Order: sequence, then C-alpha cells, then structure tokens
Amino acid sequence: MKLTAHLGKISWSLADKVLYVLYGFVQLWQVNQLVALQPDASSAGLALMDLGAFSILVAVNTWIMIVSDGSALAGVIQFGVEPSERRRVNTMALIIHVVIVGVATFGVYLAGHPLAEMVGDYRLGRVADILPLYALVTLPRMFCLKLIYRDMRMKDLFAADAIWFGVRTLLAWWFIRSGTLTSFDSLVAIDIAGMAASSLATMVLTRKELVFGWSGGISLGTYLRYGVPLAMATALNSAPRQLDNLAIGVFFGTGVAGAFTPAKNLYRVFEQAFDAVSTLLYPAAVRMYAQRRMEDMQVLITKAISVTLIPSIVAIVALELGLSNVITVVLGPTYTDAIAHFNVLIIAGVGMPFLLMNSIIAAMGQSMVIVKYSAMGLIAGAIAFFIVVLLDQPLLVGAALVTNTLVFGVLSVAHVRREIHFPLRAMARMIDDVRNVLQRTRG
Repeated sequence: MKLTAHLGKISWSLADKVLYVLYGFVQLWQVNQLVALQPDASSAGLALMDLGAFSILVAVNTWIMIVSDGSALAGVIQFGVEPSERRRVNTMALIIHVVIVGVATFGVYLAGHPLAEMVGDYRLGRVADILPLYALVTLPRMFCLKLIYRDMRMKDLFAADAIWFGVRTLLAWWFIRSGTLTSFDSLVAIDIAGMAASSLATMVLTRKELVFGWSGGISLGTYLRYGVPLAMATALNSAPRQLDNLAIGVFFGTGVAGAFTPAKNLYRVFEQAFDAVSTLLYPAAVRMYAQRRMEDMQVLITKAISVTLIPSIVAIVALELGLSNVITVVLGPTYTDAIAHFNVLIIAGVGMPFLLMNSIIAAMGQSMVIVKYSAMGLIAGAIAFFIVVLLDQPLLVGAALVTNTLVFGVLSVAHVRREIHFPLRAMARMIDDVRNVLQRTRG
C-alpha cells in the first residue's frame, strides 16, 4: 500500500484525531473551572464527585455503543463493500443497533438505583436516569459514522467531529462565563447538546447512503456469525477502558473516579493516535486479505507497528522522567492526583502498537480469536485491579488498563506473526524509513 495514494485520507484522519486531543485540553479547562466556580473547599470536593459520576455516564454509554458497533455496525464495512448489498446490510445493522442499545440502556436503568443504594452514592442513580436520553442522541451518530468509515470519507468524519467538539466547547465557554458550570447536570447538558448536533450533522452528511430495504443476498445468520463474536470481543476488550470508571466509583468512590478522569483525558493523546492508524488499517487489511495480497499485508503490518512503537517508547520515557509534571505547573494543583494516575496509565502505551493487530485479525475473519485474547486480557486486568483494591492504593487503579493492554497486545501480535509470518526485525523498519527520508532530503 502506497501511503502517497492515501495522503488526503491520512491527513484528514490525523486532523480528526487532533480535534480529540485539543478537546481533551478543553475538558481539562472545564475541570479547572468546575472546581474554581465552587463557593468553598467542601463544594470543590463534591464537584469532583459530580465529575466522577459524569465520567461514569459517558463511559457506560461509550461501552454500550462500542459493543453495538461490533455486533451491529462492523458488518456495514465487512458486507457493505458491494453496492448491491447496502440496502439489506444497512437495514439489518440499524435494527440490531437499536435493539442492542435499547436493551443495554434499559438494563442499566433498572440496575442503577439498587447499585446506588448499595454503595451509598445517589449519583449512580442519576447516571442510570439520564443514560437512556444520552444513548438516544448518540445512536444516529454511531450508525452514520460507520457509513463514513466504510467509504473512508475522512473529510466528512472531520466535519462531524468538528461540530461535536465545537458545540460542546462553545457551551462550556457559555456555562463558565455565566458561572453555571457547577454540577453534574451542567456537564450533562453540554454533552447531550453536542452529541445531538453531531448526530444531526452525520445524518446530513450521509443522507445519500441512508438507504434501506431487503434486496441483497447477505443472510441474517451470516451477518450475526460475523458480528456476534466481534461484539463479544469488543465488549471484553473495551471493558477495561470504559468501565474502569464505574469500577473505581464502586470500590473507591466517585471522587477518585473524578480525579482519574483528567488522567484518562491526557492519556487519550495516545489512544487517538492509535485510533487514527486503526481507522485506516482495517479497511486496507480487509481488501488485501480478500485479494490474497499477503506480501502487502506483511508490509502493512510491520509499518503500522514500527511507525508507532518507537515514538511511543520515546514519549513514555520522557513523561516518566518528569515531563508530565509540567502539566501540574500549567494547570494547577487540582491535577496532582491526575498526574499520578497518568504516569501509571502511559505505561500501557508500550502495548498499544501491538493492539493494532486486532484490525488484522478482524480483517482475516477470525473474530473468535479476538474474543479469546480479549477475555485473557480482561482477566489479567481484573486481577491487577483487585490487587490494587486489596492494597487500598487508589493512585494505582490504572494498573488494570496497563496489564490488560500489555497482555492483549502480546497475544495479538504473536497470533498475527503465526498467520502472516513476518519477522520481528521488520518492526524496526521505521529506522530505515527515517534514514531514507533524511538521505533524500539532503540530496
């Protein structure tokens, strides 16, 4: 695959991920202002608990959408490549998407208040009450984004996310300027308005692709045989990244979850960089594997790992040696605990390049392999979390995500090596690529 042929798509994809990073700083500003607008120190502590509850709401909604994406929406790309199948595929995808999101949110709604009573925090009940509305405004965005990803329309993706982040940023500024960014409800209002605006934008952008009907040959059984294992895999794989806030809130309180949230926003710099690579990697891998271009697959795999691994290691070492402390200096003492959480989380960045291999495994149609490795990674992460609970060390809660990422990543890359047969030394090809670029520049 020649990168120059996809330079426009890559540029828009990277620009989109930059939006995520920039909005991460907006969220850090929101946290500062949420605390600063409180009348006294005791209220500031309650504000962090509200932030923790809000982070749980977002995380649970995101996890439900990720599961639905795997079971219902991934087939839009896998089976929707042929134009003749798109009406049928879109119809099956939308029905399954609505059913999964509806059942999951209703289940959380029923369980929310008993859980809140059990742990003695009414905020968890508020999360359960608001989740159905939040999921409803998210549902169209998730479906339409899959149509955008299918055709690799990265410019439209950028536009949809720019509206999503732009509306939330403007509303945050308005709430802060008016002095009303003070509670869980104000955080929720900002997020729901932004999500609704983005859903509307994606529907406008994909209006020509929103075609439905039953013409086509893909059976529901074929669709589900692909989607169900992938849904199981995504549920297991995403649980440590999305439901950790819920686990932290239950075992350590929503206040600790609130302190952990800014750390995750900072760590999102790593995650968004790898999401950008994965967004391009999966569709390309699907085409190459379907055409049996195995040598091109080897090149794609080794370039994807090598281009991400070395910069990740350099960044992690610099941050662990003290660079992350600059964040506290810039943003203030509110982030002291957040930086401690962040320094634990970034260790997971070492395993992120290897998690890219999940896109390759999915492209080969081996969904159950991802399920198996996801389960093993989840078990390893859960063991690490409960050790932290037993030791009563809330600043180490990020160790669960680190353990999950490293275990899952190693298992995934080992599997792809067995299937594709690429040498480990090929992952260092970035050094040669950089050397060649420098030589051409000098010439």
